[in-house]
Amino acid sequence: MENDMEENERIMTVKELVEDALREKKLSIARLAEMTDIPERYVVMLLGGEHKGLPPAPYVRGYLIRIAGALGLEGQILWQAYKKQLELKTSGEGDTLPSNRFAFKRVNRGKIATIAILVIVAIAGAVWMKALLGTGEIDIKNPAEDSIVTYESSIDLRGRIDPSDRLIINNEDVTIDTSGYFEKEFSLEPGINSVEFKVKRLLGKETTIVKQIIYQQ
Repeated sequence: MENDMEENERIMTVKELVEDALREKKLSIARLAEMTDIPERYVVMLLGGEHKGLPPAPYVRGYLIRIAGALGLEGQILWQAYKKQLELKTSGEGDTLPSNRFAFKRVNRGKIATIAILVIVAIAGAVWMKALLGTGEIDIKNPAEDSIVTYESSIDLRGRIDPSDRLIINNEDVTIDTSGYFEKEFSLEPGINSVEFKVKRLLGKETTIVKQIIYQQ
């Protein structure tokens, strides 16, 4: 028992792993939330060890993997740290006996476990179906407006899509990072330049957004 306790103490928490990486990269929690498209309150709850207000486990795992990708960490390590942290926090919740111990024995634990598994499978299936069959979305940071005027001969196209989607700009595949962020320098011709952003999901619909950039020499 003492060896198990010592082993648990040696495991770094999600808070320690993420905060160390934030300090190293000189990032704030707000910036991390923006980079990963995760609500800031969820990032704060993950770092604070709170779990009751978080979404179901498949979503939390996805959040942790996106956080790890943005910070250069191993997603599986962060997920395992969260699960271990969760086990330690909830292990004492059932220590006190219920007021009616005999009634407690009547609970069919097999049925409860089966229902819990079915719920988790249904949630995971819904997430998987959305990832395959949903509509691709894109958040274009630059240019933010539909039409702009510039006196520079090039522009940095920036934005974010779902990491599982494919991004094409003017018929050219564009590389995205593990969090879905992209940045591409785009050369401009004098006059009106049309830039077509196209996001494709594996089996779903594609989204197309066209921006006009007017280059004045």
